[in-house]
Amino acid sequence: MKHINVLLAGGASRRFGEPKAFVKWKGHMFYEWAKKALGEQAVIISRPEFIDRFQENGETEVYQDAEPFQGMGPLAGIYTAFEKTDGDLYTILSCDTPLIRRRTMAELRRMVTADTDAVIPISGGREQPLIALYHKRIMPILYEQLSEKKLRISDLLDRISVRYVQAEEIAAVPEEFMNINTRDDYRRLEEFKTFSCWD
Repeated sequence: MKHINVLLAGGASRRFGEPKAFVKWKGHMFYEWAKKALGEQAVIISRPEFIDRFQENGETEVYQDAEPFQGMGPLAGIYTAFEKTDGDLYTILSCDTPLIRRRTMAELRRMVTADTDAVIPISGGREQPLIALYHKRIMPILYEQLSEKKLRISDLLDRISVRYVQAEEIAAVPEEFMNINTRDDYRRLEEFKTFSCWD
């Protein structure tokens, strides 16, 4: 089974005020923290206006959303990764989760079984569908939903075979699943100066 790492970095970041992928924390950009958690090699799905910036930073596999689904959110990003690459199992990670650890992502991969369409962690009672794994066989369902402009990830999860994993089962801590959406969230990161994201 061929595995592909995918970094979603196409959000408009309206609440934050600037592209979150390139925001620096502890000397590295958010997307670099996320990429490290994936294990270095990753396909990046982003907005057209950010492609050059990623490439200038040395990234070679950067794609914008596939036509005709440009700008249609995370589901479009996942679909684009399926379309642009030749894989079976895809680890998906949003770029605004700089505290996620490599060990956590590796443990999620270990939870995949032959009949699993997706593995989704749950932390603090909340599902984390953008820190997850998906099998490419769901691509026709994704295409159908995007064509009908049904963009909620929950609608997708209702239609596929999902293995939900409590964070405690994989020794993940709640802080890892913190999304940085606002400046207040960013200031909270200062509480985690010694947090080891890359172990």
